[in-house]
Amino acid sequence: MKTPKWYISSTLLWGLAPEKWFELASTYGLEGLEIWTQQLISENISPERIRQLKEETGLSLTVHDYSWDLNLISLSKPMRHGAMKMIRHGIDMAARMEADQITIHPGREGLHLPNVNFDEMQAAVCVSAGLYGQKMGIPVSFEIMEKIPKERFTSAEAMKQMESYAKTPICWGYTEDLAHCDSVDEIYHIAESVSDRLFEFHVSNKQGTHRHIADARKGDFQLPEITRHLAADYNLPMVLEGYDPSGQAEQFKSTWQWLTEG
Repeated sequence: MKTPKWYISSTLLWGLAPEKWFELASTYGLEGLEIWTQQLISENISPERIRQLKEETGLSLTVHDYSWDLNLISLSKPMRHGAMKMIRHGIDMAARMEADQITIHPGREGLHLPNVNFDEMQAAVCVSAGLYGQKMGIPVSFEIMEKIPKERFTSAEAMKQMESYAKTPICWGYTEDLAHCDSVDEIYHIAESVSDRLFEFHVSNKQGTHRHIADARKGDFQLPEITRHLAADYNLPMVLEGYDPSGQAEQFKSTWQWLTEG
């Protein structure tokens, strides 16, 4: 059975210097890292510094674009334009890092006013981001989101419905987050449904409706078994995600031991 292509999200290493991110990833035998653009801005880390570490270590990179406080399908046109400006800035940063791809969160629906079509709005966003990514040499994927209020694009079927409004050939892919799924069957269903344009998996766990729990070992999903099963069918990055501001990376270390020994 194939071994998963493990990456670690930089948000699990908050408080550590980037040199430590790459050192830890190398020490544990990971294939790469996912870099959050907001983290680079918050900690004043340049994309060029990340690119240099990538070149020195030979590790691969994916990027997670800005997502906090943005809404790409806001009812407010200035807010939509501002959000797209930030997304393009994230793609620019990914290009400066020489990353392999970037993940973007789709927009969230608002009040269903007359003549407002959120699918059409999101399709236009996908086309714009996808074409800009092509221009910058960065493949773009949109994440399939969790089922909470205002999140519209929470299934493969919702994404396919949105695609029907695209004015150009599809120029983007998708990222599947395991913790956004309600069941193991749904994990496999989404992967199969978008397999032709599936770019990567985000790996964390859930308890009931509580997503992205801090201790993945206590969640509903047996992630060691699930990720091995997915790796057998999809040769894609599996990004271990979470948030650990301790500067000790203990959350990663405990989860990694469970994933690799379970």
